[in-house]
Amino acid sequence: MKQLLLVLVAASFTFAQWNGWNGGNNGGGKSINDYKKISVSGRDVYVYAPSGLADNSPLLLSLHGAAQDPNYQQENTHWETVADTAGFVVAYPKGGEGYSAWDISGDQDTKWISAVIDQLVKDYKLNPKRVYLSGFSMGGMFSYHAISKIADKIAAIAPCSGTNVYGASKAQRPVPIIHPHGTKDDVLGYDQVEGFLKNYRDQFNCPAQAKEEKNYPNEENPGATMYTWGPCDKGIYIKHLKLEGRMHSPSHADISDIWNFVKEYDLDGPIGGGSTPESSSSVESSASEPTSSGSVGRSSSSRVRSSSSDVARSSSGGAHWGLSSSTEALPVDPSLLKVSVFTSSDNYIVVAGAEGKSITVFNSLGHVVRTTRGLAGDQKVYTGAKGVYIVKVGNRTFKTSL
Repeated sequence: MKQLLLVLVAASFTFAQWNGWNGGNNGGGKSINDYKKISVSGRDVYVYAPSGLADNSPLLLSLHGAAQDPNYQQENTHWETVADTAGFVVAYPKGGEGYSAWDISGDQDTKWISAVIDQLVKDYKLNPKRVYLSGFSMGGMFSYHAISKIADKIAAIAPCSGTNVYGASKAQRPVPIIHPHGTKDDVLGYDQVEGFLKNYRDQFNCPAQAKEEKNYPNEENPGATMYTWGPCDKGIYIKHLKLEGRMHSPSHADISDIWNFVKEYDLDGPIGGGSTPESSSSVESSASEPTSSGSVGRSSSSRVRSSSSDVARSSSGGAHWGLSSSTEALPVDPSLLKVSVFTSSDNYIVVAGAEGKSITVFNSLGHVVRTTRGLAGDQKVYTGAKGVYIVKVGNRTFKTSL
């Protein structure tokens, strides 16, 4: 175990120097100082709860890698940017002492994480059946380990670049999995991924053949591929996001895909008992298909503004994109009056005049395909398949198309 930690620690420091800590604010959003720091059994947990959080909301825990900490994990993922829109609590627990590592073979940390879940469910009146576990590197390894120990607490997992060096665990039950991994990972090599995931596909009796979606949209690694196996036992699915060229790094670019997958499950399986995860993946992945230069609704102009694009006060369609009527009825912030949304000649949705504002892009079925923070000037926020999109900037909502 000590030798493993030394390898992971060295790799973590190498990555941190190469990556420049991902700019310190990848994805916009808040810093760890905007989170509430609590203590569970003497260890720190950083918690973010959106304002106006409803009772019975979900919980997602995001675990850092070896020799890292909650601050590093948060500044590279910014889960609060999705939590604000989707309405769930996100927590960044701190690993054990020494190398800030996780116990990926015993039960010391699974017991602690179980206690963290119990505490947060109680404090925030959360839904104990909708708890999701994600993590990077050793945090991802722990996610896999957790389903062999506390699967009764975890509805779905999203290990990122975290194939467990001790091998695949024996899961206590079929648990939905989405696993992003970079092809240039020089710490936990990509060549391990297929064999590792096959262990779980075999355990859960998944179909042998994956649904393969090429050119899957990922803002950091264009040309990604999403593989989907399912339905497996209990109606669950396993997904793998192959990220061309990515090294060993956590990223904000993956969190919308993770959330759109895990949110479809509770401890009983697919919410509603249907096959929503498969249809959700096909909707999300439709944006991965290359869009021709002759996209409908575009002209040769570099700015093609949608007619009647501002639908912030529309009486219809709001609920379809997760926009409540109360949100639409809010007075428009005067600083948002200068915001505009248009389609560029190279087929991007562009937002202008939204510096510092939250931006969320929904596809035609209401799934979040991008969340970010507005920058000065014109900002390309999304490109994908032909279709209608809703762009929410602050409490103002726009309808546009690609």
